[in-house]
Amino acid sequence: MKFPILPKTSKGKWTVILFVAALVLGVAGNRISSAIGNTIEYPNPINSPLLGSVIYLTFASAILASVMGILAVRKEHERSLLVYLLILPGLFFVFAIAGFLIANLIGPPD
Repeated sequence: MKFPILPKTSKGKWTVILFVAALVLGVAGNRISSAIGNTIEYPNPINSPLLGSVIYLTFASAILASVMGILAVRKEHERSLLVYLLILPGLFFVFAIAGFLIANLIGPPD
């Protein structure tokens, strides 16, 4: 069984496009952070509108890439190696966000 590297289906191509967008947004967030001399521990759209928005868009793009990858594999039977590899970072972001939310609910240790 042969696994092609590049996707053939439209959802598979969207997976790659969304993940490339996440990479570009991640680099942009890094550049913005260093350009404004960011001293904010947790930037968000309230206390740092540009940086917080870019960071949230990075997470959203990576998660959407993972969802599109899963849909491409399940619904359109995509067998591209790149799509399989790009599902993993999006799932990591989902688990990281869930961990942050749980940690926020629990609070710091006494």
